[in-house]
Amino acid sequence: MDSALSQAAAARLRPVGPLHMPPPAQPLNAVIELSLTGSTSQPEVHLVDSRRNLSWRALMTAAGDRTWHATIRLPAAPTIVTYHFEFADAPPLLEQRQYEGETTPHYGEWFTRPFQIAVYDPARMPADWTQGMVIYQIFPDRFANGEPGNDRLTHGVYGHPPIFKSWGELPEAPPLGRDFFGGDLRGVIAKLDYLVNLGVECLYFNPIFAAPTNHRYEAIDFMQIEPMLGDDAVFDQLIAEAHARGIRVILDAVFNHCSADSVYYQAAQSSRESPYYRWFSFTQWPHNAVGWAGFGFMPEFVECPEMEHYFNGPAGVTAHWLRRGIDGWRADVAPDNSDAFWRGFRLAAESVRPDAYLVAEHWVDSSHYLLGDTFSAAMNYRFTWAVRGFLVLGRLTPSEFDDRLMTWLRDTPPPARHAQMNLLSSHDTDRLLTLCGGDRRKFQQAMAFMLAYVGAPTIYYGDETGLEGSGPEDGRRTMPWDALDAELGAFFKAAIALRRGSPALRTGEVETVVIDDAERAYVFARRAAASVVYAAFNASDADTEIEIVLNEGTTDWRVVLGQAVISAADDQLTVMLPARGFPWLARP
Repeated sequence: MDSALSQAAAARLRPVGPLHMPPPAQPLNAVIELSLTGSTSQPEVHLVDSRRNLSWRALMTAAGDRTWHATIRLPAAPTIVTYHFEFADAPPLLEQRQYEGETTPHYGEWFTRPFQIAVYDPARMPADWTQGMVIYQIFPDRFANGEPGNDRLTHGVYGHPPIFKSWGELPEAPPLGRDFFGGDLRGVIAKLDYLVNLGVECLYFNPIFAAPTNHRYEAIDFMQIEPMLGDDAVFDQLIAEAHARGIRVILDAVFNHCSADSVYYQAAQSSRESPYYRWFSFTQWPHNAVGWAGFGFMPEFVECPEMEHYFNGPAGVTAHWLRRGIDGWRADVAPDNSDAFWRGFRLAAESVRPDAYLVAEHWVDSSHYLLGDTFSAAMNYRFTWAVRGFLVLGRLTPSEFDDRLMTWLRDTPPPARHAQMNLLSSHDTDRLLTLCGGDRRKFQQAMAFMLAYVGAPTIYYGDETGLEGSGPEDGRRTMPWDALDAELGAFFKAAIALRRGSPALRTGEVETVVIDDAERAYVFARRAAASVVYAAFNASDADTEIEIVLNEGTTDWRVVLGQAVISAADDQLTVMLPARGFPWLARP
């Protein structure tokens, strides 16, 4: 976590006024010390339990020259505690944070808000099997075609004629969701050994339930597999064969809305006496209801008890597919359902699979979801924008980059950090290699960072072979099975094998050991008992030399991934880093 080096960098980025470094997330009922430096007047802490909307105050006591302390007991139930400092002779002190962006990244912007501490339930943290695992995301229509006979079983796409494209053609632009390439579940089954060889441990599928469009983010029926992808028998075979190879499976939970062609919406349109009428907010029955993001073909659900029972009841959608063998869910547009709905979702999942992996799609600070009673993890776009900003776009200095990472780590309960879904590309972004302008050095450097850092690294299908795309839809190209990139494939296999074989890389603690803004160099250590790995990164286009102070002795260090020239003496490792270098250093 925060090393003295990281704390010094954070202080440099916040040069004005008193300084307070917030503690990391804490377990229920913890007693903590808050400290503040740089104030001549006695501060008072104003704290708020955000879930209970309850506030209280604590006066700080002197602990040295312009230094103040306060002992605080945290609540006994999961919550986010926010707080700020008040002074008799100065404005209140709030936290200064970098504005990271939401669905698009932002750099060079700061804002203030109250400090926060996530208070989590340590008994309900992510399962051991999720810790540090390697995830692979599959967009089903574009991964592999194993059953050509189902390629044209389309429902129709809201009045648009479907387009059936040949494998390898580009997606339709502008997109209408009507171009189909024939990928299906049997195709995934045929490629499971490829995924095993790559080192994948968990598959995340974009939606597979019956739906009109190629992305299937508006289901017709949540209890039916899309016929163009397969049927119940093929699904069962996929689960059985994936599990036999040690691969877990999670599905997409699009529980905020459905298709205007769905059985639910059509029943609501047929009669106001239908039990489904109450599931929707009609602005003009029977034709117009509130749609997700304003899209009329995606009517949003009202969280009435009947709707909640359908999804989260004992025989509901959540429990049904877990009983069918899946290992978890990724919740689409999580903030567009209520927190209460997702806590019910968690209870429904735990009733079948206490160790289910539940991931929220949330593009910003997700700590309120990670307290033990809602989700296991979030899609970590905060990580995405940070790595892209430093290693690809050159928009962050090493100090700013480290500050973002340390802020994310503080926000996240320590037992949940290794389960967070870290990613660099997804179905909702451009492809990383395209963002890199085709520069494979930048691309491999960013991937090497993700595969060495804390979390569950997630590979978007095709990234391991250099698939490109300038935006979300353009990035949903078909997997080039006849032209796989052997060099990139070898890099991914080597990095993943090293990660899976190293306790330090899989679940070790992290410490920043070099922050060099002038040379654009950054180094962190991963440690788990005797297992230690240093990962070094040169984000410049010139060679540079860095020095790492060692805690483990100077003998037998070697480069296990990437390239560098190293020498050791006097408890110090000197590393000659090539331009865009990314060596991992370890001992046998």
